Amino acid sequence: MVAWTAFLLWGSLFALAYTYVGYPVLVWCLVRLKGNVPQAEVLDRDCLPKVTVLIAAYNAEHHVRSRIENLFASDYPADRLRVVIASDGSDDATVDEVRSIDDPRVTCFAFGERRGKARTLVHAVERLRNRSADEVLLFTDVTTRFASDAVLRLASNFQDPAVGLVSGHLTITDPEGQPSESLYWKCEMMVRRCEARLGIMLGASGAIYAMRFPLFVAPTSAVINDDMVFPTLVRLRHRVNVKLDENARAFAIGGGTLGAEFHRRRRIGVGAVQCLFTLKELFHPKHVVQLWAFTSHKLLRWASPLFLIVAAVANMLMHLEGVYQVTAVLQIGSYGLAVLGVFLTGHGVAVRLSRAATSFVVMNAALAAGILQWVLNPACVVWTPTLRPVGGRDGLPIESAISLDLVESRTRKSNPVDILTELPRKAS
Repeated sequence: MVAWTAFLLWGSLFALAYTYVGYPVLVWCLVRLKGNVPQAEVLDRDCLPKVTVLIAAYNAEHHVRSRIENLFASDYPADRLRVVIASDGSDDATVDEVRSIDDPRVTCFAFGERRGKARTLVHAVERLRNRSADEVLLFTDVTTRFASDAVLRLASNFQDPAVGLVSGHLTITDPEGQPSESLYWKCEMMVRRCEARLGIMLGASGAIYAMRFPLFVAPTSAVINDDMVFPTLVRLRHRVNVKLDENARAFAIGGGTLGAEFHRRRRIGVGAVQCLFTLKELFHPKHVVQLWAFTSHKLLRWASPLFLIVAAVANMLMHLEGVYQVTAVLQIGSYGLAVLGVFLTGHGVAVRLSRAATSFVVMNAALAAGILQWVLNPACVVWTPTLRPVGGRDGLPIESAISLDLVESRTRKSNPVDILTELPRKAS
């Protein structure tokens, strides 16, 4: 009994350490060994592909017009860019707002029944199946904003015929348009960057990614995490290269509150279990490398609530002496720090550390709640989006209010050492 309890304790702690620290460090080291690769050049404008931007919108009457204006302000040939808004059963003025735009490049699909974002996107793509084989399908969100060259940057990657899907770089900002990225998000983007260089990146940022139109694969069942499922199916079925272009920049205002983050992570928890069934072909031996990346980066993180619970229970069942007394104190102290993070104010190192602990606990509690919700309702695919403000200082579009130089200087951290050195200044 003691041996099994010790195994569960150390196994859980190792799994947590590996997925949050070990795997990021490992892929970073592998990239360093691989060396640099030449960057793709921007295509000749006469050779740029046609791009269809597809957005699923639910009750977005206050955002949809400015989103379309932001896209058409892109540095991209006007005759090669179109926007399709797929209304997911909106009961406000979203459809009327889109149809009032007098531009033949704008199309609105008004689906009367609320069916969830992923299913709405699938049905919209089915309506667009008559598009040319060399056309690019670009997915984004209604509250996201693109830098002026984002579409051009994404499209330029498709000059390589081996590339089938390209994800851009999402920067999280505050309502004033300044970068506001958590330590977790910085690490997440670093891992994605490394995975892309190693050719093992599966998911993409739902705010900005594009694929060749014929490559789209509809999942066999409805899902929530479309930005995980769609890109992974493309990679598994077509064996094409998936790239991350950090020069293709998108911006979104963060949820801001712990409640908003809990809501978002709970949705991810529900979608995580759905992914395991939808992406079951990932577990075939021929995809062993992608499975390793998926397990290390996604699956173990989704299972983190279980590891935390097992580690706590196993530790309590051990004789609290020696090293087990140390692990017990560390666990209790970490949860105590997380509780303090809810109440503390200020900007000191201790405050930021406690907020980081709070964010970690809230994130895992939300994942656990999402998994439990899936157990109670496996068919859940309809989700109310987290409300996000749009706009920067003085009502300007967010991309106008942001200093891109400032964004780049704060988001180019590319290795674990650089990221962790920012912890005293910005841990949450």
